[in-house]
Amino acid sequence: MKKSIVLILAAVLAIASLSSCVNKYKKVKIVSCDVESFIPSGLKSFNAVAKVGIDNPAPDFNIKNIRAVVRRDTLEVLYMDAENVAVDAKCNKVYRVPVAGQLSKSVSLIQLVVMAKNLQSEIDAYKVDITGRATVAGNIGKDIKYKDVPLKKFIDRL
Repeated sequence: MKKSIVLILAAVLAIASLSSCVNKYKKVKIVSCDVESFIPSGLKSFNAVAKVGIDNPAPDFNIKNIRAVVRRDTLEVLYMDAENVAVDAKCNKVYRVPVAGQLSKSVSLIQLVVMAKNLQSEIDAYKVDITGRATVAGNIGKDIKYKDVPLKKFIDRL
């Protein structure tokens, strides 16, 4: 009987501590975003380093398999993959994140020039889909999915 009470009490304490951690993870914020470097690596690809400011009141975690797709209406324009990021516990810090980008095969260089020229006036037509996986303690984690985020939100942070 005592063992079962102790086990139930331990389970309740574990659930309470995990729920408080989950609440802290919900308070993680991206506070800044900037491009540190941009290097073309071909006619349709590039390598870049992004500086991302993260305010993390929670324990440390990792973000893996980060992928973004930039679309103009329904046309996929750009694919980007970022390296994994290890976010430190309880700190407000800027992280350097290497990014590799590739233009869609359906976008010609002439289309790219026209899109770049008209980007300011047509910015509302561009959306970003972002996926990744936030993990703690190995592979315990949650998939992250943001769909149809206006590109303007990212440009405003630059």
